Amino acid sequence: MKRALIVLLALLCASSLAFAADKASAGGLTPWVDKGNLLVNVGIGWGGLAGGAEFDLARIDIGNVVPITFGAAARALVNPGIFDASYASFEFGVGAFGTAHVGFKELGKAWGQSWLSNFDVYAGLGAGFGSASLASAYTGTGYTLKPGIGISTFEGTSYYFNDKFAVNFEYGYIGRVGYTYDFGFGYTGSYYWPLSYSTIGVVLKL
Repeated sequence: MKRALIVLLALLCASSLAFAADKASAGGLTPWVDKGNLLVNVGIGWGGLAGGAEFDLARIDIGNVVPITFGAAARALVNPGIFDASYASFEFGVGAFGTAHVGFKELGKAWGQSWLSNFDVYAGLGAGFGSASLASAYTGTGYTLKPGIGISTFEGTSYYFNDKFAVNFEYGYIGRVGYTYDFGFGYTGSYYWPLSYSTIGVVLKL
């Protein structure tokens, strides 16, 4: 009996979500980031220059007010030592991500807060590759760098001025770089750090 009730509730929830999605696609919600959109972005800040592209694949709507859009994205990071005091003189990272966007366009209207309607928040989760070159100050000091692959993430928020253009703030990690230090006497320590960035930039919807 309990199992039947659980299955019934699950079916009701699924039906509600499907109904909301159908209602929205019939002319309800118009989120800033929607299924079928292609986005490109570029930014500069702590960690160097970062940017990428995203294609959005699906959307569900919560209560016909809050749309959640899912997609696939790529990000790349190039850091020639900007705002960085690490062991590296040059860093490069690239990764692939699954993404999710939450739009506030209709929520802002429902709450009577027009400023809120311009925001879209998003996050990505995936895997990335990182590589770096040793800074000259550490050459010959026992440090060695090596590239690595690691779990990667990014999070950000965009403020849309119109349907095609936004400014965004984004923070993320792409790949990781391993490094070893030779302490001498046959002892070597191995460590790693993820390549990180925090940028302000622009988003274009193509």
